[in-house]
Amino acid sequence: MMTNTTSTTSTGHPVPGAHSQREIESQPESWQGAIDAINASWANLQALFAENRDRPVVFVGCGSPYYLELSAAAAYRALTNKWAIATPASEVLFNLDTALPGKSAPLVIAVSRSGETSELLLACKQLKERRGSPILVITVSRGTSLEKLADVTVSIPNAGEQSMAQTRSFSAMLLSTLGAVAAAAHSQQLFDELRRAPDLAQSYLNNIRQPIADLMARGFNRIFFLGSGLRYGLANEGSLKMKEMSLTNAEPFHFMEFRHGPQSMVDEHTLVVGLVSRHAAEAETTVLREMVGLGGTVVAIGPDLSGMQDTASLKIQIDAGLSETAELVFYMPPLHLLAYNQAMGKGLDCDSPRNLHAWIRLPDLESKVSGSGT
Repeated sequence: MMTNTTSTTSTGHPVPGAHSQREIESQPESWQGAIDAINASWANLQALFAENRDRPVVFVGCGSPYYLELSAAAAYRALTNKWAIATPASEVLFNLDTALPGKSAPLVIAVSRSGETSELLLACKQLKERRGSPILVITVSRGTSLEKLADVTVSIPNAGEQSMAQTRSFSAMLLSTLGAVAAAAHSQQLFDELRRAPDLAQSYLNNIRQPIADLMARGFNRIFFLGSGLRYGLANEGSLKMKEMSLTNAEPFHFMEFRHGPQSMVDEHTLVVGLVSRHAAEAETTVLREMVGLGGTVVAIGPDLSGMQDTASLKIQIDAGLSETAELVFYMPPLHLLAYNQAMGKGLDCDSPRNLHAWIRLPDLESKVSGSGT
């Protein structure tokens, strides 16, 4: 349950989860930072996309940013009618010929919290030096190694974190990346919609905080995240957050694919989280109702939940009045709160999950790749 806590106990030790709580709650501020960063970079972004209008676009990242980019690449394709993919940086680094077609020199959009992850640095360096790719970097950090490779950098203030898992940094980078997509699509309308998100964020957080805490007090052994189209990357991120923060078995699926086998795992100990779209709400809520019939507990998040009626244990209505692309960021706070409350219910410190680091540096790999001339 989200409560007002101090950052340390009476013995001076950090309160478990205090950083994560603060970072989840401060998303209105980080979202505003994301909008300010795009606004300051708007002219540079438009020039970059205009100069490289004939290049394919590749979104490259590691971990959470890669999942962000799955959704961003889908938005880019939908809004520009141009080719774009998202790929893990390691695939560019080790499997370039299968990751990218032919000898193309794509425009690279690299998203990173730290700007210091080895695979991403090496992948961007390889594309820049071997194929002449220009690079757009979106980050919450400044003065990083990745920024030195960039042609344009969008650096978001007030969105960094002390906790290991990415929460406000993810949603801020998602918002800025969608802003960059708006620049690529020459869509002032989309950017104007994105500008509205920070002002709507606080009341949204206030409305969802307690219902999520109450639900997650029940405890779940297995959690599935369903999302399709623009929301599939976010379903992946929801699953990752649940694993990282609460050490709970979690998997993402497209809505309809969940019927093809995975639904056999649903029972009374299962939570199914549906990221419901506007345009396919009828079909997607049908799947969620079926999961209730199998004994599962359902959380439905989206702008049109009329198909759930009284079926879902929790309905989180997105009433932002925005387009489906601009609404994407509103799916993130519920996913963060679900993972946070699951972790706290298990007595875990989600600020410092086991086996995790804020970023991955691989000096031996960097030395080897640099020495090979790539």
